[in-house]
Amino acid sequence: MDFGSRLALCVWWPGFELQLERARAPALGGSPLALADATAGARRRVEQVCPLAHAAGVRSGMLVSQAVALCPSIVLLEQDPDFYDVARERCFATLLAWSPIVELSPERGRVFVGMDGLERLYGPIDRQLAGVRQRLMRLFPQGTVEDLRLGLAPGKFAAWVAASAAERSGQILVAPNRLAEFLARQPVAVLPVSPRMIQRLERLGVDRLERLIAIPEQALVAQFGADGRSALEWASGRRIDRVRPEERERSVSVSLEFPAPVGQLELLHGALDRLLRRALKRPACRGGSVRGIRLRARLEDGGSWSIRAIVREPTGRADRLGVFLRSRIALSPPQRAVEELRLEFFQFGPPSTQIDLFGPKRNAPRATGSLETADGDLIPALEEASRLLRLRLEECALYRVLEMQPNSRIPERRHALLGIG
Repeated sequence: MDFGSRLALCVWWPGFELQLERARAPALGGSPLALADATAGARRRVEQVCPLAHAAGVRSGMLVSQAVALCPSIVLLEQDPDFYDVARERCFATLLAWSPIVELSPERGRVFVGMDGLERLYGPIDRQLAGVRQRLMRLFPQGTVEDLRLGLAPGKFAAWVAASAAERSGQILVAPNRLAEFLARQPVAVLPVSPRMIQRLERLGVDRLERLIAIPEQALVAQFGADGRSALEWASGRRIDRVRPEERERSVSVSLEFPAPVGQLELLHGALDRLLRRALKRPACRGGSVRGIRLRARLEDGGSWSIRAIVREPTGRADRLGVFLRSRIALSPPQRAVEELRLEFFQFGPPSTQIDLFGPKRNAPRATGSLETADGDLIPALEEASRLLRLRLEECALYRVLEMQPNSRIPERRHALLGIG
């Protein structure tokens, strides 16, 4: 059974973080603003720009030095992830009180709301959208929701396309019977496929989805493989991705507050090792492995810093997690001294402990050079593993080598294989 809401509402703030910064500092309202990324050094880039900076030629992804050369009066703001995440959680809680199905997007300023069946509670669609907008306007400062855009359509993809096509503070509603017509007018850049495929399509003159739909499916598959078939399903409206309720695992969080701000990476590494040992001793982590890690810091003179990472090979060992996090800190270190360091495990993997097949038997020492214990019994774990394999394969899968006639000139008589279990 396919759970979730088919009718999706996309709530989108372009430049969500920059709008929050502008609302927090109203004195900067008339200045061109830009939000820089967390990278250190000369390769630091601009992530978000306001309309004033955009009019001066500053673009997202541009080097900070280039942005300053184009707009000398630009104000570069450092990121404050904790501040943004708190605002996002408030938005999530507000929308969750409106609909039981709310799904967050990796982009902080984009949230999907399931709208199936809400007309019995809130009336027609127009009244529902007005109610959502009013709730968010009461939640955030006035300057934050000025550019709030709404898109309503079947499926998250079409709802996002509708929200991105809406004008400032506007909304677009797409009826199910007009979905294919609406998508056909959109540029191919909206497709959730690889950027390389988008570039190839644009070089071929396929700039709109209506031109993509006109291409036979066999030709798209021959050129782009599975991505070609997926792109055709998205463009024609045949694929509807439902809004799913947000699934959140119980997290494990520990923190350490420094008596004085710490700016040396060696001291931060030592504090990180201490936090890892404390977190892994929690009951939720015992015997398991960690997959998702979030490291946050409260910086001196205000602001915050954070790293969110997914471990490629989940582990429950503090040394391996420490090496992984130290490498991430080296790529994006805190910009200022740290007053408080917080570590959170928000996603867990399979158990990290395994049965030691060749460990010693309890209360019996291992015999040197043999897979048997000193008293002649097999190791219990090895015997149990052999029994399970025999049941599964219906034949013996593990053997031990027995010494028969070591001085014989015939090799087959020197040793023999004996099944285990």
